Amino acid sequence: MSDRPRRPDEPETPAQSSPPCYAAEFPGYFGETAEGPDPETIERLNALLEAERAGARVLAILRDGLDSRSPVRGVLERLQKDEGANAVALYKTIQRLGGVASHDTGAFVQKTLAIDGLAARLQFVNKGQAWVVRKIEEVLPMVPDDLARSMLDEMRRSHIDNIAACGALLLEGLAD
Repeated sequence: MSDRPRRPDEPETPAQSSPPCYAAEFPGYFGETAEGPDPETIERLNALLEAERAGARVLAILRDGLDSRSPVRGVLERLQKDEGANAVALYKTIQRLGGVASHDTGAFVQKTLAIDGLAARLQFVNKGQAWVVRKIEEVLPMVPDDLARSMLDEMRRSHIDNIAACGALLLEGLAD
């Protein structure tokens, strides 16, 4: 500010250098939706997130119960990493869509560990993987976001591959 006296025709406050931005009054201008995320879609994505968390945990427990030289351990390690990566992707997607991501873990861990024997547990894991595939196929048509749809489709494919990997272990006569 200068020390010169203000002229009578000058405003007390200086004029703005640019007009105010009214973009916030036009929903969608910055790519957001006007009404926010669909609560049912977020609920379904959270159910998948909780299932992925449970799958990652149970596969880590099953893996850690095996000898470090077991070839089965390597397969379970890969499946566990897929589940963990899927959980992270779902968490970030829910947040990006404007939802609140769950911090819960599904009951799948306790249900799986209540089953006796590794082969029977892996059969149950495969049922869980198939459940996730079905739930993804149900939610996909509800998701308008291309990035989320792509992530869910990739997650569906990884579960189909993991079902085949578990099935191959079981066909090989996995010893309990």
